[in-house]
Amino acid sequence: MLHLLTWVLIFIPAYPAAEDVCSQRPDVTALKNCCKLPNLDFSTYNSKCSQYLVNGVHISPCSFECIFQASKALNGTSLVMENIEKMLKVILDSDKFVKVYVDGFRSCSTQEKVMIRNLKRRRMPLTGKCSSMALMYALCAHRYFYRFCPDSVWSKSSVCNEAREYSIRCDDQLTGLPIKIK
Repeated sequence: MLHLLTWVLIFIPAYPAAEDVCSQRPDVTALKNCCKLPNLDFSTYNSKCSQYLVNGVHISPCSFECIFQASKALNGTSLVMENIEKMLKVILDSDKFVKVYVDGFRSCSTQEKVMIRNLKRRRMPLTGKCSSMALMYALCAHRYFYRFCPDSVWSKSSVCNEAREYSIRCDDQLTGLPIKIK
């Protein structure tokens, strides 16, 4: 009996450590400097989409929808990959960033039905007559970029590496949007 009690006392304190890794999300405020993000230059689209600027920035679903439509990167709810690449070459200042984002949009394009289902389930508030689909694709591609940030701009700190690992292992469970690992 003493032998059994010893084992119980050893393993009970270790039980929380053996919990699912995904139950403890890393501190997201510490993550902002993990990947030096590329400069995004949307100015090419300002003439067509300036009515959607918020404090001079393209952040609303309408703005994203306008940019995707202006670049012919979205056909209904489907991405037009050759135009995604053209759009990204205009917006981004580096080919290495373009490649990772294109890969991200390609990966995200396989999740179109899941995104539509999530949009319906979340009952996104209407913002004018705009769809949130372009924004959903952009967020998905950005998450992919974070996971596959080029080594040359990735901070190799333990906090950042843990956050990346968490994203790869756990975010799919939380969002329902699996990202195909390259």
